Amino acid sequence: MTSPASTVEKGVRRRLPPPLNRMGLFEPYIKDGKKITEIVRLNPVEVFLAGFIPPMFGSISAIAIALIFHNDEISNYNWQCGRARLPSLSRIINLPVERTFWQLFLLFHVPIRVVELITGFSRYKRMRNVNYKRVWLYELSRYLYFVVGLLELIFLSGLSIIGERENIQVHVIFFYVFGICGIVHMISNIFCHAHSLYYLNPYGRLSYYLKILFTSLYVLSTPILIASFILYWRKCITWAYDVFALCEYSGVFLNICFHGCAFFDIRYKVTFSVRKIEDVVQNEPNKQAIEALPEKH
Repeated sequence: MTSPASTVEKGVRRRLPPPLNRMGLFEPYIKDGKKITEIVRLNPVEVFLAGFIPPMFGSISAIAIALIFHNDEISNYNWQCGRARLPSLSRIINLPVERTFWQLFLLFHVPIRVVELITGFSRYKRMRNVNYKRVWLYELSRYLYFVVGLLELIFLSGLSIIGERENIQVHVIFFYVFGICGIVHMISNIFCHAHSLYYLNPYGRLSYYLKILFTSLYVLSTPILIASFILYWRKCITWAYDVFALCEYSGVFLNICFHGCAFFDIRYKVTFSVRKIEDVVQNEPNKQAIEALPEKH
């Protein structure tokens, strides 16, 4: 049996972090011939909240303001297939006040989501379970997680900026492509999570099962949304449009809740730090002095 002492002797030694200064940042240190100076460090929970609260608040605010204060403008409108009681999300974000809340808070979180994608893409590579042998499938899922995640943000931004009043056809295309990208991103995220060290306790399995729950509900709501929309327009079943609107609302919240699982993925696991990296330039006198030192035998 190998003792801890013999393990240290073999060179398997845990690297101690550099000391902290009065501001709680690492003192400048040298690693691999580079001088590293930490400039600022961000609390991962605060970064998460900055990316989670704005879209949740913006979505709830836009829908609540529309239903409470502008109900006459967007609900009880009479279409060719009868009167719909609940407005679609597209009609809600067409109103000036609701559009402001929606765009302001949802577009605000986009850069933070990009940081989340870059972090996840990098850490999924380093934290892959070495016992999982289908590396090609894992890498495919990892790239789908990143690329499709970026496309999801692009189309979310697109449908938020280009509404029904600008171009209804483009808006509808953006909306459905956004939904498809969301499903692909969720599935690839779950797959990478299951075959990486993210799956470990204390929060890994909780996050994993929550992701499965939100994804399942999100996927199940998709055929209901499409079927209810067709029933309204093809069969003129009035209540079907209310079901369609509810599926839109729930889809937005399920998408936000899925990304909220990032709280368990980064808590106690990720540190966001901005560092300055410089080459260590050794001056000539010191170099000569070091070269002049006698060798130790």
